[in-house]
Amino acid sequence: MSLSFATAQKIVTDAVETAGSQGVGVAVVVVDRGGRVVASARADGVGYINLDVAERKAVASANFGAPTLGVLEMAKGDAALYASVIGDASLSILPGGMPIMIEGQPAGAVGIAGGHYSQDHAIAETVVGRLAHD
Repeated sequence: MSLSFATAQKIVTDAVETAGSQGVGVAVVVVDRGGRVVASARADGVGYINLDVAERKAVASANFGAPTLGVLEMAKGDAALYASVIGDASLSILPGGMPIMIEGQPAGAVGIAGGHYSQDHAIAETVVGRLAHD
């Protein structure tokens, strides 16, 4: 299943607006199944490093096909996996990455960074959940 630019842009806009309504500024990156950026944005005043972290969360989520929170929990119990994932600079398993499913098929992932990682995770979960109900 393909992730269109229009859908990716909708996710980015929704995430920035959802975070803003909570008083949180975030960077958002949406990637396709291969981990390539489709759309991204950084809210006013959000540090540029957050865009990189958001992309690494999205890439990790797309790669594992799971929320980064789940990958983090899984990796905690497996020293080799944890060392491998932590040692890969292209990935971040901090919470805030969420896979995107379209018509029941993996289409990519979103990564959010800028708030506390628990906020990033909740925002990602919210916007992906809304997409599933559209």
